[in-house]
Amino acid sequence: MSHHVHILSSRHRSALLRHFRKLAPSDRQLRFGTPISDAGIESYVDSIDFIDSDVFAVHDERLHITGAIHIAYNQDEAEMGLSVLESARGNGIGNSLFERATVHLSNRFVRTAYMHCLRENAAVMHLARKNGMRIVVEGAEADAWLALPQATPQTIAAEWVAGRFALLDYNHKVRADSAKRMLKALGT
Repeated sequence: MSHHVHILSSRHRSALLRHFRKLAPSDRQLRFGTPISDAGIESYVDSIDFIDSDVFAVHDERLHITGAIHIAYNQDEAEMGLSVLESARGNGIGNSLFERATVHLSNRFVRTAYMHCLRENAAVMHLARKNGMRIVVEGAEADAWLALPQATPQTIAAEWVAGRFALLDYNHKVRADSAKRMLKALGT
């Protein structure tokens, strides 16, 4: 199942913070590689530079982020950090985020995508293998690498179309949520 993946801006910072705070302690450790408190998550989210890095997300019907991928750039490679809420797992959200991120990176002439995770992060390891990443395990940690294809007119068009559909999806969810709130306020 493919999901509409929306690129976030700094105005989504509070929604992203709520997403990370919803992660169970064990999921936080898998996502960040170490136990992290609410204050640590807040510091992390506050430090995200939405100009020099990218964050993509999938939203549910109530506009809550169910999955997010943060891309940090380093010369001609990029590191990706992925999280999906436990209640939303098994629906392909992680794969949709990964696919959208790798097309985005290819279209920006990034040569290599990289993911660092704990060895016990079965979900990320599965996603990495499924998408052809080369995995190197050392001790308690693993690194996964993927050589990205060059951009083509088709990948550029596909990214543009995916972005437009994501905006339409998000706007539809905003309107539906507003209508539900209005009906609730009217007592119907």
